[in-house]
Amino acid sequence: MNDPIISSPPANPRPSAGKSWQQTKSENTRLQILEATLYCFSEYGFHNTTTEKVSKRAKVSRGAMLHHFSQRAELVRAAVEHLHEKRLQEYERDLRALNEDAKHTLVAEGIEVFWRQLQSPLFAIYCELLVTSRTDDELRRTLAPAQEAFERAWQSRSQTIFPDLALSKQFWIATAATRYMLEGIAINTQSRGRSPDSSSTQEMLSWLKETVSGLLSDVSRIDRNTAMSAKGASKK
Repeated sequence: MNDPIISSPPANPRPSAGKSWQQTKSENTRLQILEATLYCFSEYGFHNTTTEKVSKRAKVSRGAMLHHFSQRAELVRAAVEHLHEKRLQEYERDLRALNEDAKHTLVAEGIEVFWRQLQSPLFAIYCELLVTSRTDDELRRTLAPAQEAFERAWQSRSQTIFPDLALSKQFWIATAATRYMLEGIAINTQSRGRSPDSSSTQEMLSWLKETVSGLLSDVSRIDRNTAMSAKGASKK
C-alpha cells in the first residue's frame, strides 16, 4: 500500500520555541503513534488494528505506547481527533492556495479541489470508522462528538477561507449541501470501484457547481478583499 497519510517526525527533532528537547521528542513520538494508527486503520481495518501492530508500524517500544496511551480506547479517541484535524488542515491549505490571488472565491474550482481530497486515504479511513461505528457502541460514542466538532470547525474555517461567500444569506446551505453531496458521491464511487472521473460523476459535479454558484449569486459582486476589510472593521 502506498503511504501518503504518514508524515514521519524527524529522527532528531529540534526543540520547539519554549520547549525542551525531551518535550519535543515526546510530542513527535505521540504524532508518530497517531500516524501509525491511521495507517493501520487503512491497511487492516478498525477491529484488526492492535496496539502491537501500531507500535511496530510506529517503531516505538511497548513502553512508549503505554506511556502515551495506556488503553486502546484512548488511542482510538486521539486517532479520530487527529484524523479530523488532518482533513481540516488539508482542506484549509488547498483552498487557501487556490484562492490566494483570486479577486472572487473560485467556486467551481473549489468544488473540484474538495472532490479530489475525498479520494484520499484520509476520507477512506473516516468511512471505515463510520461504517464500523454502526455496530460498535464504544466507537460510536467516540466518533459522534468528534464528528460534531469537525463539522463546526469545517464551517468556521470555510467562513474564513471564503470571506466573500460567507456574506451570502445562502452560505450555510451552499457549503453544507456541497460537503454532503460530494461525500455521498465519493462513498458511492469508492464502494462500487468506479472512477471518480466517470461521465455520470462529472455530470453530477457540473450540476453541483452550477447550483452552488446560483445559491451564492447574491454576493457575486463582492470581492474577497472588500469582504475581509468589512469583517475586520466589524470587529473593531
